[in-house]
Amino acid sequence: MKDKQTLVLTTADNKACHIIFEQGQIEAMAFGSVKGIEVARLLPRLLIERTSFNSTLKMPLSGRASIEDQADIFAALGLRRQARSENVDSSSHSKTPRMYRGHLVVEKGQTDSTSDRVKSPSQPVDKQPSAKPKSKRIYRGQIIED
Repeated sequence: MKDKQTLVLTTADNKACHIIFEQGQIEAMAFGSVKGIEVARLLPRLLIERTSFNSTLKMPLSGRASIEDQADIFAALGLRRQARSENVDSSSHSKTPRMYRGHLVVEKGQTDSTSDRVKSPSQPVDKQPSAKPKSKRIYRGQIIED
């Protein structure tokens, strides 16, 4: 991954919004005369028509477009960060049993406690269905027997 990237968002009225990334963090934003963190507040209301991402180009923007390190860009964009928990256990999430073609799907690391709640099939799987008699084929009005 390169150190500097540029994301260009083009609006329906043919105006460009430049978002500059450096090492994965938003460094600067500009949209016409609006610069910096104010662009993040304006961004949800823009009608984006096209996007372009360049991983090797860093657009030269003025110092006013820079975003301070302590600025909460997520709050300006209207996003909330999820609180981190030290004791997060992926197996603690309750999952509904999944069926695929009549069989219970058990994911790796998941216990088979849900198999008791799933109904068993009405017929055992080992029985083969009885063979149907072959139907007669008709070709150009003639009955063909195989």
